[in-house]
Amino acid sequence: LLSRLQTIQAELLLSIGRVPGTAMPPEWAASGAKLGFALEVEFTNDMCEYEMSKEKLLQGDALMGSTLMSVEPLNEPSFVSTNGKEIVQVLPGAYGCQLQGIESRQYAFRFFLDFPEGAKRNDVELPSERIYFVSSCWLTDDEGAFIGRARERRDDIENSIQQITRDLEELEQGSSGFLQKAMAFRDSVDLVERRAKFKLQLEEMEQKYPLDEASIIRGPNNIIFAKEGMIAVKRFRGTLGTREQYHWVGTFSFNDFFEDDEEDE
Repeated sequence: LLSRLQTIQAELLLSIGRVPGTAMPPEWAASGAKLGFALEVEFTNDMCEYEMSKEKLLQGDALMGSTLMSVEPLNEPSFVSTNGKEIVQVLPGAYGCQLQGIESRQYAFRFFLDFPEGAKRNDVELPSERIYFVSSCWLTDDEGAFIGRARERRDDIENSIQQITRDLEELEQGSSGFLQKAMAFRDSVDLVERRAKFKLQLEEMEQKYPLDEASIIRGPNNIIFAKEGMIAVKRFRGTLGTREQYHWVGTFSFNDFFEDDEEDE
């Protein structure tokens, strides 16, 4: 996957602000305001600096290895505050991936960039530190055959759920006497359990496969990206202050992919 990611250029839309489940202090972004800006990056084919390669969040597994590559900003993002137009300073970082599912071809895709001066708008503050981006992507082929098979399986599961629901309705309507109701209750318990299992399978498929066109974006080199990911900061906890935790500070989305406009001389 790393070889396909190399040299991809993308425009990201960042939305910094309070999100559900964040462990940031209650006063942080309590107003519900957002700080948004567009950031253009390139996932290069260069190795990242040695210090960056130590980031545990980005490291792969035995299959993918521990290689981390460099990601570089291509523009000077800006936003408007009460002080007028403000430029956000962004420095290069690193990216890596980790295989999540062989059959689904799903990968955890993570990268970070350094924001040495941070950014602030009202009570929303992007800290002046290393900022982490957490997302997913999938490898596909020209035909996308594995996605087609996953959609067929999803449709089969949905049809089974609908059929069980109809069977439950018929049981309820067709039971009148005490004995019939007792037998129907036993059958309905079995049907409800089967439906619950099918619903769990459906949830797992929707998490593992890129089935919802509204939540994905197709990138170069036959890579499908989750359209939206999470932005986080790292904090240390534990008695010795060595246990890493990541607190959500916003979301980002892939808005567009583009080619290098520089012409060969």
